[in-house]
Amino acid sequence: MPEITRYTGGTIDLSALHIKELRDGLEGEILLPDDLGYDQARTVWNAAIDKRPALIARCANAADVVEIVRFARQHEILISVRCGGHNIAGKSVAENGLMIDLTPICQVQVDPLKKTAAVGGGAALGDLDRATQKYGLATTAGVVTHTGVGGLTLGGGVGRLARKFGLACDNLISVDLVTAEGEQVTASLENHPDLFWALRGGGGNFGIATSFRFRLHDIGNEVLFATATHRLDKAKEALRYFMEFATSAPREVTSQAAFAKMDDGTAVVILGSVHIAPLDAAEATLAPLINFGSPIATRLETRPYVDVQSDADVRFPYGQRYYWKTHLIDKLPEDGIDALIASYQAVPDNRSMIILQQFGGAVRDVRPQDTAFANRDAEFDFIPAAIWHEGEEPGPSVAWVRDTWEAMTPYSCGVYMNGLGDGDDERLSDAVGANEARLRRVKARYDPTNFFRLNTNIVPAD
Repeated sequence: MPEITRYTGGTIDLSALHIKELRDGLEGEILLPDDLGYDQARTVWNAAIDKRPALIARCANAADVVEIVRFARQHEILISVRCGGHNIAGKSVAENGLMIDLTPICQVQVDPLKKTAAVGGGAALGDLDRATQKYGLATTAGVVTHTGVGGLTLGGGVGRLARKFGLACDNLISVDLVTAEGEQVTASLENHPDLFWALRGGGGNFGIATSFRFRLHDIGNEVLFATATHRLDKAKEALRYFMEFATSAPREVTSQAAFAKMDDGTAVVILGSVHIAPLDAAEATLAPLINFGSPIATRLETRPYVDVQSDADVRFPYGQRYYWKTHLIDKLPEDGIDALIASYQAVPDNRSMIILQQFGGAVRDVRPQDTAFANRDAEFDFIPAAIWHEGEEPGPSVAWVRDTWEAMTPYSCGVYMNGLGDGDDERLSDAVGANEARLRRVKARYDPTNFFRLNTNIVPAD
């Protein structure tokens, strides 16, 4: 039987009887390291993460989560929680601990009349988009379809609808949660309002979210999609124009820029925008983006929203190795654009990228103190990402990410909670700002022993 790390320090030996009792009490399954399916269950999106839990509990429902939490508390076992497994640092996998896997709880139920969706804590963004788009509805849901709804939402949740409808957490109606004591609560504006406040941008510190209820919006099934690809030697003029275009566009438009290498190794900057409904004037709105300068390739086409949502899956698939560091920035001045271009000129490989993902618009309509997500004034999330395959030497690419991040530090106005990686815990204050003291008080109320600690951790107030 496995020797498991205690969250209070040291280890504990579980007997076969302990494991049998646990298995008998669950509808889901318990996986040990020698069990069929264990390696698949412990594998997360970032293949650079190779951690081995002593136990994996694949929960079938909220009652299973309650049983697992109570069992872990009884034996003081270190736990982690996996919803989508997209955390860059792999914090959803507890090395030699107990991983609580929510992925079987992935149901999405849509009420098209009330325009709401009930979403299981293990659902992926693609599950949410496909279910809601059957009715021409959607809510803010990231840009990579295999990202977990839970992790994205608890850390804020930006996506192509954020400038029009706000962050994923801004569209929450309620969250069903299992607390550190193994109790089930529903947090909303009416019930446990302090907890509901903390769950909207404070991360996975306060309990295990087994279900979310979201507000949905009419967007139809199609969007207008535009991209313009410029060679790197034309990037300065293109980015200067892009910044003006993106920040002055109507809220129906969300834009993104990406530095990348083409198949032949040519370095380019790709400028892209998506215009959601109404589409009457969409082509006239996006045409200037593809008509500016001398792009080497352009696209302007109407596409299904679910297809556009999956575009980034090709660049960020499961099974590759990733490392990144991020800043939130407002508008880049001339010297910031120069620093950005110079950084990509030094990229040591053909896979690594720099991404500028837009915030703004309706994100700024919510006051920083009204939710735990504090950085409401940011216009872009800046992400230099190293990407490599098994067997390749990541050192130069990882060093390039760190150097690029350092070069852009003067333009930072904070950090996005969901972008924090390994070793970034000291940046918590940059993520939550003046909300940190209140978050620590909420943590002290609902998790005074810091049972939920394998996350971007908020320490309970004294």
